[in-house]
Amino acid sequence: MCYNLVMNAFIVFIFGFFGGLSRYEINTYLPKMGDFPLATLVINLIGCYFFTFLVKSYLIEKNVHARLILGIGTGFIGSFTTFSSFILDADRLLMTQHYVELLGYVGFSIVGGLFMAMLGMRHGRRLVA
Repeated sequence: MCYNLVMNAFIVFIFGFFGGLSRYEINTYLPKMGDFPLATLVINLIGCYFFTFLVKSYLIEKNVHARLILGIGTGFIGSFTTFSSFILDADRLLMTQHYVELLGYVGFSIVGGLFMAMLGMRHGRRLVA
């Protein structure tokens, strides 16, 4: 029991390290668009796609080991995408009175996230079939 808990935590830690590092690198190289948080939006949309594509569709259907799914889903993608960055960016836009950018950011994040999740699920199911 204790071994499994420690091993799962270690796997999430290792995969999370690489997810966070990937997030940092993408955030560094994406062009800035004034006050609009483009990097967070792009990262979260990519994460929505890959979570449903890999974890919810492909890896589970292929009976991949549960620890690999844990590492990729919770570790890598969980640290790659963050709700807290989304909220901090939205709050910054609100506090600086960039209301149009705020509505666009929140709207694109929610609608785009749902669309990317649907697309990832569809592509994952097609690949399995």
